[in-house]
Amino acid sequence: MALTDATSTTGPPPALGSSARRATFVLSADVRAVGEARCRVLEHLSSWGVNRDGCDIAVLVVSELFTNSVVHTASRMITCHLGATPDKLLIQVTDEGSCESAPTPQRASLHDEAGRGLMLVKAVSRRWGVSPTEDGDGRTAWAELPAQVRA
Repeated sequence: MALTDATSTTGPPPALGSSARRATFVLSADVRAVGEARCRVLEHLSSWGVNRDGCDIAVLVVSELFTNSVVHTASRMITCHLGATPDKLLIQVTDEGSCESAPTPQRASLHDEAGRGLMLVKAVSRRWGVSPTEDGDGRTAWAELPAQVRA
């Protein structure tokens, strides 16, 4: 798969329309919940007919966005929204905020153990972004991916 230079935005995620498949789950903001988030994404997307490559990419994105919410905010709970149409997947991870700056890709050096997550999200996404929640207390990081539905 060729890596793209995904567009980043501070606006809301793209609309999916009323016919999209949707799933939502809420987990505690704990590093142990990241694995549970990955399992739930794989379960939902597989049941929707998304192929293995599409599932793997979505699991990677959720893992990175969920981990960022756990590590960089004081959230108690994190909500993950999944949506799928025939041509795209939308992943949204909403935290309770409490971080002064919006997530931005960093340039990690060869020996850094962290700092590559959003670069991975950027590389595998068509578009990605961050927007404040409606109440202004939290933030939603989102990524749009190609659907990759099995024929």
